[in-house]
Amino acid sequence: MDRFLATLNKLQDVFTTAGVSTKEIDLPQIVVVGSQSTGKSSVLENIAKQNFLPRGMGIVTRRPLVLQMIQVPSKQVISGKACDTWAQFLHKGDTLYTSMSAIQQEIIDDTNRVCGMNKGIKDDPIHLKLYSTKIPSLTLVDLPGLTKIPVGDQPRDIDQKIERQVRSFIVKENSIILAVSAGNVDIANSDSLKLAKEVDPTGSRTIAVITKCDLMENNEESNALLNGTSVDVKLGLIGVINRNNKQLSEKTPIDKILAIEEDYFLSNYPGIADRMGTEYLTSQLCDILISHLKKCLPILAEKIAAQQVHHREILKDVGHEPTDPNQAMIMLLSGFTESLSKSIEGKYTYTVMRTDPKARSRGTRNSLSKTGNEVELIPETTSVGAELFTVFQEECTRRLSMIPADRNLSNLKKVIRKTSGVQPALFIPDGVFNTLILKQLDMFDQPAEHAVTKAHQCIAEAIDHVAAKAMAKYPKLEVEVVNIAKEFLSKQSLQAKEFVAEYLQIEKSYINTNHPEFVERYQVAAALFAEPEQDPEKQSQQAATQSNFTYHQPAVKENPLDKLMTKYLYGEDVTSEERANKEAELMEKLLIHYFCIVRAHLVDMIPKIVMKYFVRKLCSELNSILIKSLYTEEKITELVQESDRVVRKRKASSKMMKVLLEAEKLVTDIAVGRNVH
Repeated sequence: MDRFLATLNKLQDVFTTAGVSTKEIDLPQIVVVGSQSTGKSSVLENIAKQNFLPRGMGIVTRRPLVLQMIQVPSKQVISGKACDTWAQFLHKGDTLYTSMSAIQQEIIDDTNRVCGMNKGIKDDPIHLKLYSTKIPSLTLVDLPGLTKIPVGDQPRDIDQKIERQVRSFIVKENSIILAVSAGNVDIANSDSLKLAKEVDPTGSRTIAVITKCDLMENNEESNALLNGTSVDVKLGLIGVINRNNKQLSEKTPIDKILAIEEDYFLSNYPGIADRMGTEYLTSQLCDILISHLKKCLPILAEKIAAQQVHHREILKDVGHEPTDPNQAMIMLLSGFTESLSKSIEGKYTYTVMRTDPKARSRGTRNSLSKTGNEVELIPETTSVGAELFTVFQEECTRRLSMIPADRNLSNLKKVIRKTSGVQPALFIPDGVFNTLILKQLDMFDQPAEHAVTKAHQCIAEAIDHVAAKAMAKYPKLEVEVVNIAKEFLSKQSLQAKEFVAEYLQIEKSYINTNHPEFVERYQVAAALFAEPEQDPEKQSQQAATQSNFTYHQPAVKENPLDKLMTKYLYGEDVTSEERANKEAELMEKLLIHYFCIVRAHLVDMIPKIVMKYFVRKLCSELNSILIKSLYTEEKITELVQESDRVVRKRKASSKMMKVLLEAEKLVTDIAVGRNVH
């Protein structure tokens, strides 16, 4: 037995016995494709030298049948009887079948169990191992026969379903297509060759089999067909003969059928008889499969290695099953709060990425470049601190700055006049200023609260994100931790909002017109109302006039506003209209300036409040709150339980890793020429 076929059979055995999919590995295999009633089953049985496949009208094969033929050196004693042929189904465990009729019945029963009784099809394959001293080691996949018209109670779209299933097998690059066509039907109408041509345009992995050659007329057309000049397939075209109804009913031994087949081709096609018949077909299939395996062996090794990396990553991600739930609880809670703090404060673990300068110029990044001389640090977590900074910028600075400071100040002159009483005030009324500035400051209430709300939402999203990553294996614990953390966050948010509201009330409780920045603004405003410089003579006359009314009073620091108002209220040629306009203009400028002073304080204060009530409290107190709430015997037993998904994932990847390691050893053995046992 050739070591290549032994390796392939062993690889198939490793994967199928473990019950894992070979979808990602794509092992080389021969897929049998043909329309209904073309003699597919007879071809397979002749190769296997046994009558074991179900027969009947319509769709008989309704599931893929993976037939793994294994050559054994000698007979085996089964149930006290020496047997040269026996079989084993994957779904039946260690049960051995020595009766071909029992094998046939099990195929029918398991097909009905999976597919139902309505002639529907399924993709779930039947795995059958056939051991014999008479057969080569070869694996074939038999698929449902292609059909065009539903018959009886078949589904209306049965033709499309079968074609999709067949195409899913033969589209794989490692599949050898054995396209079966009946010799008594025009080859131009062959569904199997048409479908093979679509997925294998060059014919490089297609071998054609013409059945029922004894029913063809022996003429130039049939000779051209069997010589391969009519069909463009690179792996050859081989003719075979099927058993007729009489031979089937009489259960003529397959050895006798093969002898009849050999005689037929020698008598009718002597020039090509050595390239016709089931024996030659079997030999060619073995050679083709060996050649194909040799070509794809390096790729197969790469795929196995890639799958090992993939499943190692999965096992690393799901980790080991916890042996000490108490310790696991402490580590999980500490890990969560630590990750949350790092995410908020921007303390990361970084991944080093080497960048290929050429790739960068093309707008791509090659993290595995050995020639790249640039290093890029990529944080492994998203910065919640950066998002908080954005909230501070957008919700505090930008949103508060967008509030017009002069809103509702368009009718100041009218407001001042209405509050003046019977006679106008000598100076700007304090009551008017205080009333108006309080209304202006009310505009800060909603944006300030909104800024705290946005910060709350930002950190709540961080809690969800960090908890999902830190406790992915423990969904119940994740829910509890998130609920407790968000409840604590909500309490802190309420306190922060109360503090902001109280701060605004403090600002409103005392309008500090002696604020240093506000006094400086007086001086700026004074320049707008300063009178033109008088000539020296006029100044001396005013000084003499004022000296006649000199009186002594305590020295009091002059308010810049009083000085300013005195300057223009007692100045010459000041009309009442001009005075009203000046009062309104000055009032507007002072209101705007005081508004801006409070806004600047608020923009500076809100981030500090958020940091104190949210960040610092979370970082310093959350871990102890979680431990106090969750570190009890009942909670630990309930919450430190891995999800079913994680358990299944670990189990599947662990199983797959064992299979891949064994497959890797087999491929290595065949590569270095060691025999496979």
